[in-house]
Amino acid sequence: MRRPVERARFFSPQLADDWPPSLAGDQQIPMDEMLRHEVRFLTTRLGAIVREQCGEKTFEAVEALRRLSKRIRQTPDPGLVKSKERAVRSMTLDRAADVAHAFSLFFHLVNLAEERQRVRRLLAYEREGGGAPMSLRRTFSELRRRRVSPRQVRRLLHSMRIVPVLTAHPTEAKRRSVFNHVLRIGRALDSIGDDLGPAAERALDPWIEALWLTDEIRERPLTPAVEIEGERVFLERTIYDLAGTFWEKLREECARFNPRLPEPRPFIAFGSWVGTDRDGNPSVTPETSLAAAESLRESILGYYRAATRRLLGLLAFPCRRPELDRRLRKSLAGDLRRFPAARPLTEIDQPSELYRQKIRVILWRLEQTEKRGRGAYSEAKEFVADLRLLEETLARQPGPRVALIGPGRLCVAAEVFGFHAARLDFRQHASVTRVAARELLKSAGLPAEPGEARIRAIRRLLTRPRPFAPLPKLRAATRRALAEFDSLKMIQDRYGERAASPYILSMTSSASDLWDVLLLARAANLISRGTGGLHTRLDLVPLFETVDDLEAGTGILDGLLSDPLYRQLLGSRGNFQEVMLGYSDSVKDSGYLAANVALFRAQKNLAKLAERHGVRLGLFHGKGGTIDRGGGQSYQSLQAQPYAAPGGRIRITEQGEVISLKYADPVIAERNLEQLVTSVLDAHLLQAERLSEARISEWEAYAAELAQSSREHYRALVYETPEFVSYFRQATPIDLIEQLRLGSRPSRRGRPSEFNLAALRAIPWVFAWTQSRQLVPAWYGLGWALEQFAARPNRRGLDRLREMYRAWPFFAGLLDNAEISLAKTDLYIASRYAACVRPKQLGEAIFRRIEEEFRRSVRWVLEVNGSPHLVARQPVLAESIRLRNPYVDPLNFLQIRFLDEWRRSPPSAARRRKLLHLLQITVGGIAFGMKSTG
Repeated sequence: MRRPVERARFFSPQLADDWPPSLAGDQQIPMDEMLRHEVRFLTTRLGAIVREQCGEKTFEAVEALRRLSKRIRQTPDPGLVKSKERAVRSMTLDRAADVAHAFSLFFHLVNLAEERQRVRRLLAYEREGGGAPMSLRRTFSELRRRRVSPRQVRRLLHSMRIVPVLTAHPTEAKRRSVFNHVLRIGRALDSIGDDLGPAAERALDPWIEALWLTDEIRERPLTPAVEIEGERVFLERTIYDLAGTFWEKLREECARFNPRLPEPRPFIAFGSWVGTDRDGNPSVTPETSLAAAESLRESILGYYRAATRRLLGLLAFPCRRPELDRRLRKSLAGDLRRFPAARPLTEIDQPSELYRQKIRVILWRLEQTEKRGRGAYSEAKEFVADLRLLEETLARQPGPRVALIGPGRLCVAAEVFGFHAARLDFRQHASVTRVAARELLKSAGLPAEPGEARIRAIRRLLTRPRPFAPLPKLRAATRRALAEFDSLKMIQDRYGERAASPYILSMTSSASDLWDVLLLARAANLISRGTGGLHTRLDLVPLFETVDDLEAGTGILDGLLSDPLYRQLLGSRGNFQEVMLGYSDSVKDSGYLAANVALFRAQKNLAKLAERHGVRLGLFHGKGGTIDRGGGQSYQSLQAQPYAAPGGRIRITEQGEVISLKYADPVIAERNLEQLVTSVLDAHLLQAERLSEARISEWEAYAAELAQSSREHYRALVYETPEFVSYFRQATPIDLIEQLRLGSRPSRRGRPSEFNLAALRAIPWVFAWTQSRQLVPAWYGLGWALEQFAARPNRRGLDRLREMYRAWPFFAGLLDNAEISLAKTDLYIASRYAACVRPKQLGEAIFRRIEEEFRRSVRWVLEVNGSPHLVARQPVLAESIRLRNPYVDPLNFLQIRFLDEWRRSPPSAARRRKLLHLLQITVGGIAFGMKSTG
């Protein structure tokens, strides 16, 4: 029986009475008493630890700030605000650090409780049998109900290719030590069950105490080597197992849909940028990339060895069917002829235990593979063949259940991950390859300036037997660029082409940029001449990032696909062309509305272009976690954008805090993958009634008009207001964020000493606006565009906008996401940051424009969607924002108070270091409270 905990409380018991479920998905779930109980228990125990570690005064300071924040939110009294400011000003630096640490850890624990609530709900859906929304069970039930033909399903499953790509973008604010403590607290809660009494306190208190004592702030910058280790945590914790368990569920639903439907082959894979994304990151070198590939190989082989050892315990029985016995004995005899050193292994078990004997040989060969010794598997296909033999013989034993959970799951994992684990993407900025190609062309006496003459020169060099023999003496920058291609080739030579083949070119702005990459690949022998013409081992992926480049991208690709030499190269890659679309940089460039319309148009135009040229297109969506970086729910996004996954092929970035949110828990990891897969299935097979082309064309023209109007208004503020950079640097903690040790990559391209808005990366740009609760990139320009469109005389503009919202999923999704960002924007807190700007008149003038556009955007979004207030149709989200605000607000007040002192303090002062430490805690706490960084 549950008992309330009557010990020192942290915050108020009222918190647990109304705390909402997670915002990570499944927002329709009802409130759960266990969630309230866990939040109450965890935060109460944290309160006891705070009081014990820091004393009554610190505990009371935390409580006082919480009470004031809550009262201000309920009654915005200027007197209460002044009381809160006095309370913050009166704190010593050490006490302020403890208070910030307490609020930050509070969100760690609440987020853990919400995640556990979500897991409970997902498991409840499984027990109910109907399946969760956006699940395979729901999708295949709907396919049956609508009588979708098995042929259509089979064709799509055969064409599908879904690849989440783990990136090293610096948006994970949580140290791994903190992450591990939170995981241990979760495991302790699992072992305790529902009885959160004194025994639970004894079990949990040591871990909460350890969490309190652990510094949230990294003392050293992250290196690529540490990022590589961090990636392995998620691969080994959940992702490797995910392949087999997910595929088991998919096979079951396919058989339930139609027993005669052929079993699909795995279409899931994982990619990685960790250790190979060198765009603006001088820490990523060829040696780093080779180390990343080797680390992934060690990781997956270690997983296979551990899983194979477990099979020894599972398959501890003889093979009793004569025909199966003969098949296994024949396979073992072949092994022992080829590998006599493995013979003693077959004498460990009973003579009749052929499964175990075969497993011991497999295990020995895996060990030899890791050592690259005699007897090693030459490629993963050999390992898959051995596992398939076990699976097939067990299924006929008959032991279909054992076959499925044993060698069956491992076989799927081996097909998905091979011996490389995750395919590495190399990424570089076009300016780097452009300069290197120019020097190579000049050294060959060929036209080197961008344009058609340069492209003709590159085409000529590509077809020469030995275009550079030997390579001329080159500058250091060019040698470094070529060394990247050499390392890519070396990875392929060592680990196979599946280990690394995409080369992503950031900021592609012309066809010449792509021919430059091909020239460098030819110099590194990644392109060779054969009997059938040119063959390339490189998958060239243009990345269109700005709105102008998204608009020009179709023409650039059309020129390439019309070129016979490029088509020859593409033919050697299976006639498959991938294009990457940049979400965050396009929003930074032109604002939320203009970027999303440009992305929609680019997807549609590229799909039609590929169809016209007869090539298979794959789209790679470079999304972040926040809405203004393309974040949001994948399912709704794909339903709204039917061209996002042509032929069911899609790659999508998973980065920063999104990785831990999606892949820390096995149940949530499987749910994330299931939502992504069902979004593709539903978008292609369960489309709503199609609208007429004339209607869609009309709406797309309106959207283009809205986008242009929005872009002009956004750029007028961000790029055409000379004082805006000064405002941004003072009214957001961008200077603080640039000091954070969140990743190995600098926050800006170019010289670190020069602040240039164009050079600032999109992640710190969004992160800074999120911290100050202004969220300008996520909505600025939207209200202006809607208002201008609605005001056009004789056009019934508002009626047209409402019609588009009701009937066009893309436009509805666009406004719905903006509505969420507007709901999370907080002018009360934002105004406190704006007050930091000097001169004061500058801060007031620009904040007035931001406030005016915010109110305009809120008004017109509600006018179009017909809601009485923001997120009225998402009560769980609305309540979560309401309840989280009083606990995030104190962190903002502490950040504002001490940010000013940090900015004014001498560079070498000891107090400055302590100030930075405190401020870094506030950054993490605000990120955890808002569940959002960059």
